[in-house]
Amino acid sequence: EEASLLARALRSGALPTDMHVEEERTIGPLLGKDSIEAGIKATLIGGILLFIFMAVYYLTAGVVSSISLAINLLLIVGSMGFLNAMSPGSPLTLTLPGIAGIILTLGMAVDANVLINERIREELDNNAPLQGAINSGFSKALKAIVDSNVTTLIAAFMLFQFGSGPIKGFAITLSLGLLCSLFSALYVTKTLFQVLVTLKTLKSLPMMRLLTNVNFDFVSKRYICFVISGILVIGSAVAIIQKKDDAYGIDFAGGQIQEYKFTPPITSDELRDVLKGIGLGDAIIQQFEQYPGNVIIRTADDTFNQVQQALNAKYSEGAYEVLRIEKVGPIVGKALRKAALLAIICALGGILLFVGFRFKHFDFATAGVIALLHDVFVTLGLVVFLGRQIDLLVVTALLTIAGYSINDTIIIYDRVRENIQKRNRYDLKDVINLSVNQTLGRTILTTLTTLLVVVTLYLKGGEVLNTFALCLLIGFVLGTYSTIFIASPLVLAWDKRKS
Repeated sequence: EEASLLARALRSGALPTDMHVEEERTIGPLLGKDSIEAGIKATLIGGILLFIFMAVYYLTAGVVSSISLAINLLLIVGSMGFLNAMSPGSPLTLTLPGIAGIILTLGMAVDANVLINERIREELDNNAPLQGAINSGFSKALKAIVDSNVTTLIAAFMLFQFGSGPIKGFAITLSLGLLCSLFSALYVTKTLFQVLVTLKTLKSLPMMRLLTNVNFDFVSKRYICFVISGILVIGSAVAIIQKKDDAYGIDFAGGQIQEYKFTPPITSDELRDVLKGIGLGDAIIQQFEQYPGNVIIRTADDTFNQVQQALNAKYSEGAYEVLRIEKVGPIVGKALRKAALLAIICALGGILLFVGFRFKHFDFATAGVIALLHDVFVTLGLVVFLGRQIDLLVVTALLTIAGYSINDTIIIYDRVRENIQKRNRYDLKDVINLSVNQTLGRTILTTLTTLLVVVTLYLKGGEVLNTFALCLLIGFVLGTYSTIFIASPLVLAWDKRKS
């Protein structure tokens, strides 16, 4: 019916008003080809590094985990292909955000395998037989794995609801990846272990050890960490306020971005001299150290034709190539800002409700959300301080960080809940310290493996994903810090105040 109405309107003649383009994005073939190749290369390198790390650290269990991760990757790609074939025109084509979703899923999928292996190790340390240790390890890891993945799925759902086409692709890829990760970790990995035990190929599970039998009093350092976090939050606020409108990319502020690749590379000063000649001396010019030939020009209005004429007059044919042109009008910019804010609020609200429901206590949920807000806001401030701008990909990264941060926190909360259930009487401070120490090895290992993937994306993922990867790099480090020093200590601080 809608198509018929549109066809009838078009046949009726000219519209009674002029058409004004509010949003237009053009990607040149060179940028598209280079970016996709860089993204695929980053995926392969990140995956290989993960497989090597798991095999070296966990030995036989690591090889089993690596096989499970490889199957997970095949399931993601196969699911994307199937859904795309069933629904042509869907946002499941292999875009850069989609590749980022696959890379991120690989890093986060390791978490489930690390958690399972660490649980199996604990059971073996308690002299459980191998078969019993494997069964008990999977059983004890199940709740934490499901809970942590559901919170990330909440963030992905909000991205899908309020994001644009490429962002929807990222959200779907991330969601598919998380579901495939659950299947591969809880079913494929366990089946592989069972087969090896049944065939009597697997008689023991030796593993390397990191931070075992640690007894550090993390909770006693909470006030120092609260002060440090306060300074980081204030500093981030100052950085964002100082930048004002310059902190926002064209997705939110409107305007036009033109990206060129110069051969040989030119300096920003040289380009600014050219722009001054056409009255654009105040244009924002951005270059990346990793890609010296690439230059981004940002202006408030559509200046593409003027810039083209000036560049053609200054440089010979073949000296530069247009990589992309993006134009966003004020109406679209306002709508995107509103959608991004709504996505963040709904994601945080959904996470708060879910964690409160699962742990039967909103002190835990509120502390977890405060910790992830800390991670998101400080990441945003540091990214702006480093001269990057807030756009849709940055919002995507921030919601991903929120999911990762609460994922880390839930693992510790789950151990706190388990330790409380073992005791008739307990001191919350001692239980929190014990729980953080028990999960410290897993927390550090998960961060290291995820950072392997994110650093690969930052170095090899291409200029388009560079800021996205930088956000994740900062946010994941902050997420580990807040998990250990902010989230659980906040629960204790509120408990003491109530007492």
